[in-house]
Amino acid sequence: MQTQEKPYLTGRTFMFSIHKGEDLLLAIQYFCHHHQVRCGLINAIGAVERATFSVYDQKAKKYVKINMEKELEILSLVGDVSLFDDKPMVHAHATFSDIEGKAFGGHLVAGTKVFSAEVYIQELTGDVKTRKLDKATQLPLWANPVCLK
Repeated sequence: MQTQEKPYLTGRTFMFSIHKGEDLLLAIQYFCHHHQVRCGLINAIGAVERATFSVYDQKAKKYVKINMEKELEILSLVGDVSLFDDKPMVHAHATFSDIEGKAFGGHLVAGTKVFSAEVYIQELTGDVKTRKLDKATQLPLWANPVCLK
């Protein structure tokens, strides 16, 4: 197994809320930029007035955007911060539920309007993870993936 990874140490820990009406992804990106978080882990819970997320069509190699124009709970938002083109990139997936308990989710994109949100970011220190466009998937993936060959 090839691996060139070194362990990360925990850096700063942030816990904050996002104001009602803000865009969920853009607010997290702004926070990371403002606090110079270049590598870390993200978790969030809360509720949204509407949600926008996407699912990757692996055959077409493109994202399919889904807009849900209704009130939803954020059951879970998990993601990370790493570098792409030398800039911090927030990559997050979210699972939402409606009033009937039906769940929906995918890759968080701009357009999700916050009702309430509590966010936790754990900064990681060490060699910052970087993303490169992967030719096979057409996705910005972390460089040097583990390979069993």
